Amino acid sequence: MKPACKKSESGVVLIAVLSGILILTVVALALASSVRVAQEELANRKEHLQAYYMARSAVYTTAALLTVVSPTPKEGFLRAGQRSVEWKESLGRVKVEITDESGKIDINQAPEDVLERLLVVLGVDLESARTLATTILDWRSPSSLARWSEAAASGNLLEFDRLQATGFDFHSVEELLEVPGITPELFYGHYLRQEDGKIVRRPGLIDCVTVDSRSSQININYAPYPVLLVVAETEPQLADYIVAARETKPFNSVSELANEYPTSSSGGASLSSLTTQGSGRFTLLASGWGRGSIVARIQAVVNVASSSGSNGPFQILRWKDSYVQ
Repeated sequence: MKPACKKSESGVVLIAVLSGILILTVVALALASSVRVAQEELANRKEHLQAYYMARSAVYTTAALLTVVSPTPKEGFLRAGQRSVEWKESLGRVKVEITDESGKIDINQAPEDVLERLLVVLGVDLESARTLATTILDWRSPSSLARWSEAAASGNLLEFDRLQATGFDFHSVEELLEVPGITPELFYGHYLRQEDGKIVRRPGLIDCVTVDSRSSQININYAPYPVLLVVAETEPQLADYIVAARETKPFNSVSELANEYPTSSSGGASLSSLTTQGSGRFTLLASGWGRGSIVARIQAVVNVASSSGSNGPFQILRWKDSYVQ
């Protein structure tokens, strides 16, 4: 009986040892996996940090370049009307998309009919666009506050409240979200699936309006397509022509456009609201890529028109880290 007991005890010990080895193997594999994940996470964080500081540096570099632009292509300078710049860094590459705020519709300057046409271009039906345009105008204009009580008395669906109207200029485009009837989808834009299955983004008010141009004219070198459709009025072909032509080279003047484009009488009226004059205030969207696929984006609004009150050649008016469109 003793040999049988010893064999049984040996079997139990063997099973216990094998179980222990199995447990240790699982623990080791789990630990190795955790270490590998931690290493990958650390590497990703490092690459994102590098990309972020490349984008940050690109904002300051581009802002400095914008303080002195050249009317003609010149090495080391940005050309007037140039809409992007990119270069390689030792740790990756950067690209900066440049938008002069004069290419957008200033909501503190735009008349009611321009706001109405913009809303229609962005997909709002005509009746609602008229109401919203009036609402925006009321929000900024003390002289039209009486419209709020009239709208409330008429039972308007937007539920106007005259006490909500500020009677002051908008200080940021985000303040539009406080205006009754302006939805996040209308403000930020949204994504649509086309018939071919491709996902495209439909622009929103945030892409088309500004509080920084301080002009009612639109810069044709920087205006987004919906804004060009607004100023083209009855001649949308003009907007198509501008977009195609400026990809080749920026316009030096509106007269250059007038000479090249066969305008009609309505087109001539459209040209009067166009300009190539900059505002000195730019939105810069800087993207930094590391050696991998990680990208960091920063959006900043800078003023290069005047350095008064600042310690340098330009001022940072607004800044958004981790920008996502």
